[in-house]
Amino acid sequence: MDRLAFAACLMVLNGCTNKSNSLDSASPDRFDCDETLDRDADGLDDCTEAALGTDPLSSDSDGDGVTDLAETDCDSDPLDAENACGPCDWGKNDPGTLTSTGSDLGDTIDNIALVDQCGTVNNLWDFYGEYHVLFMTAAW
Repeated sequence: MDRLAFAACLMVLNGCTNKSNSLDSASPDRFDCDETLDRDADGLDDCTEAALGTDPLSSDSDGDGVTDLAETDCDSDPLDAENACGPCDWGKNDPGTLTSTGSDLGDTIDNIALVDQCGTVNNLWDFYGEYHVLFMTAAW
C-alpha cells in the first residue's frame, strides 16, 4: 500500500471528513480537516497532511527542498530531511515478507544491491511487483 492510500485509510479511521478547519474541542489533538483544501499548494490536501503529520501550511515540511507530495511519491519521509528521494526515484516496493530460497527456477534470489544509471544503490527486492528492463554489462 503506498503512502497516499495509507494516509487515506488513516483519514477514514480518524474521522477526517468533517469540513471545518479547526481543532475538535472534544479531542484537541485531532485535526478536523477539509479534503478540498490544500493551503500550501503542495498537491496534498489538508486531510492527507494531517494523517501524515506534515505541515499543511508548508509545502516542504522537513525543509530539504523537496515538496511533501514528491517525497510521498518516491517513498521518502516528508518529515525527515535526511531521508531524501534519489535522483532516479525508483521507489521502494519491498513488501518485507520475502525470504531468499535459492537460485533455481522459481526460487526467490537474494536481495542483492544494484547500482543504477544515476549511481544510486537500490535493493533488488525494492522492485517487487513491477516489471523493469535490466541492461547489464560487465567490464574486464
